[in-house]
Amino acid sequence: MELLLSQQISENPYRFAGTGIQVYSFEEALYHVYRYWKQSVDDVDGLNLAAWVQDSLGMSFVAAKMKEIAGIESFSERMLAFLTTIEYFDKDELAALLPDLQKWEKRLEWETYKERADDLMRMGEPAKAISLYRRALQFDENVQILNNLSIAYMQIEAHGEACKNLERAQELDKDNKNRELLLHYSEALIAANRTDEAAKAIELSAAVAPKSAAADILYLRGELALKMNQPAEAITYFEQAIALTPDEHFVFRLADVYAARRQVEKALDTLADHIPNREGNLPYLMKEAELYDKSGNMPAAISSIKKAIELRQASAELWQRLARYHRQNYDLTRAEEAVETALSIDAGNERAILESARIQKGIGRTKSYQQLLKGILTEFKSRYREVH
Repeated sequence: MELLLSQQISENPYRFAGTGIQVYSFEEALYHVYRYWKQSVDDVDGLNLAAWVQDSLGMSFVAAKMKEIAGIESFSERMLAFLTTIEYFDKDELAALLPDLQKWEKRLEWETYKERADDLMRMGEPAKAISLYRRALQFDENVQILNNLSIAYMQIEAHGEACKNLERAQELDKDNKNRELLLHYSEALIAANRTDEAAKAIELSAAVAPKSAAADILYLRGELALKMNQPAEAITYFEQAIALTPDEHFVFRLADVYAARRQVEKALDTLADHIPNREGNLPYLMKEAELYDKSGNMPAAISSIKKAIELRQASAELWQRLARYHRQNYDLTRAEEAVETALSIDAGNERAILESARIQKGIGRTKSYQQLLKGILTEFKSRYREVH
């Protein structure tokens, strides 16, 4: 399939909410929906895309057709109608897509919402995933949704909500078929500072979990030790967990403990000793950059994060971190260039907006700094209301 650009190109792009991808022409919008149709459902069904087509592209006839299409009841028919708004795809391309659309349509509503939320989690968008998981719960309250919703809450540090949903999941899992629930619940309790309950949950997990979960139990004991300000014990538990299963996450947590104890060189050695395949390893490069940052070695942090960006150019998070490292290295020009790239990828990325505010303050643009901070506070209040 060759992507052809229309003569009708807008200077004001449309950003698809589910992917963060910006498009400048209707053909690009069609291709995006064809390629990422699961993440584009809300855009096709909503009014914003049609408004952009009318106002920014001046395609009033197409916009009117889109509004009619949004009223088609059948999901597969609605999506095909949108993709055939203008002659762009050939019959074979649409015929190849149709079975997937029909299969999706036949699935239960809760599965549809859950899968879309799972996609957002894989894309690193837990806040967006939460709203879809909660919509899925309106159709069916089950362990799968509650578990994944809790993980999303953990990632935005809403630990109390994570605990509450995992408690409900355990009530539904009366036969204790899902052994991972207790492990997740233990981790949520630790994060929520409910250490006594966490200790009991870990012991219960150890009693019922299979032998394959032994490393996870040790890891949780290490996390609990950290929460109780016992770093030496945490190191022992993490080392034991790594000896059983050299999981990257365990290694990173051990490195974090060394870094917190101002032993950054030992933290870096920990990565090198336990992660042999470092070439092209994105999580490794990100952790390495983080450790260099903590040691104050900004040139090394910049070098590591640039290598990470080579692996994932379209990551707003990586560009935001590069901007922060440049700012901390007193290079505000490169910092501003990097954060502008981050925001071009994801205009709503809160960390990038906050970093932009800090850079504006460093440059001396007080008004821009205050406006950005005001926008961040407004978004925070909105998300807080949604979560609670």
